Amino acid sequence: MSSLRPKILIVFGIALAFMLYLARVNLRQDWNDLVETVNIWIDNFNRGFSPGRSRPISTLQREEELKMYVGAPFLDFQGSDWDKFWNVIYGLFPVDYSENERLPPRARQLTEPEMQERFKELYPSPFSYFQDQHWKQFWQIIFKKKSRNQ
Repeated sequence: MSSLRPKILIVFGIALAFMLYLARVNLRQDWNDLVETVNIWIDNFNRGFSPGRSRPISTLQREEELKMYVGAPFLDFQGSDWDKFWNVIYGLFPVDYSENERLPPRARQLTEPEMQERFKELYPSPFSYFQDQHWKQFWQIIFKKKSRNQ
């Protein structure tokens, strides 16, 4: 009986080595996905600390200008509404999805066209009626850009 045990272990060892050999491509892909996932997590974490656009210390003046020049829906905004609004502009969103479904999405700030679409979803009135000149005025208020025509 004791001489049978080493032979069984040898057979199991050979079978295990054969299975690992067959699974080497999947194991390599799993490793690559793990490394890429960690890199995406690190990149998303770092973007939170150094975003492309940073929220100003105070947005009160801009909020008043939006109430004055745009009107609805800003006239009825409360604190949480403003937080939601400013988050669209300065927040990070998981928008860059990989073709590999196993990888998490990369987070980044929205581009102006993406923000326009998000605002149209959140506040159909007035944003769904905005034309290019309205968006230009809106972005000037938000980012305090000087008008190119002036």
